[in-house]
Amino acid sequence: MASKDYVKHVWTIGSYPDIGEDFLSMAAHLVDAADVGPDQAILDVACGTGNVAITAARRGARVTGVDITPAMLEDARENAAIADVDADWHEGDAVDLPFDDDAFDATLSCVGHMFANPPDLAASEQVRVTRPGGQIAFTSWTPKSVVPAMANVMNEYLPPNPDAPEPPFRWGDPDVVQDRLGDGVADLEFETGTVDQRSLSPAHLWESARTQSGMFIVALEDVDDADHPALRADVLDVIDDYFDDTTNTVPIEYRLAKATVA
Repeated sequence: MASKDYVKHVWTIGSYPDIGEDFLSMAAHLVDAADVGPDQAILDVACGTGNVAITAARRGARVTGVDITPAMLEDARENAAIADVDADWHEGDAVDLPFDDDAFDATLSCVGHMFANPPDLAASEQVRVTRPGGQIAFTSWTPKSVVPAMANVMNEYLPPNPDAPEPPFRWGDPDVVQDRLGDGVADLEFETGTVDQRSLSPAHLWESARTQSGMFIVALEDVDDADHPALRADVLDVIDDYFDDTTNTVPIEYRLAKATVA
């Protein structure tokens, strides 16, 4: 299992705030799906720069955001100040949330929970901190979307790693989500949505991924230098299958899961 220091490193390098701007509509969709309203106690797990937390706070909720990366929390505090909303920000791990049982009316996560390891523990922690009758809701990239497709190409160029965690994109599979949440929830429902990542060309999207996404930056460190040109060509072929020339965007499909804590 990767150390917490390693995880912090992955999410500190690059520039997630630049990438995350295209995910704002997904954050709003998540808050809507959870029926967030005034005076509800809301937790945003792996909150990153605060997209979900701040959206919920603007609707009158009492918001807490937790993230393992201090740099992300600094960006979240700055964004909350700009939006003129109150929120509590905590450094913490999604598999060991620093909160009491039944502390929140709803626990949300916008793709951040996907990278917590082990995933079963990340799921049970969301259930634990949410009161009975409260909501759990999160969004995850679907296994057939462009991000896992790019990651699959990357994996072909990486050395074998028997200790690698489960692929994060399994969170986009409804059967996997059902297994992970188990009897802790009822009324599990799913919706599918799309965010459009703006890009001038497939090559521009790859340039953004390899320079701004910590996940890809770190993975590239383990790719042999001689393989980089072939890797780039293969990734561009994959992106081209998704690229929409009429809008200069790459649609990224996500799945929203919502359930009531039993």
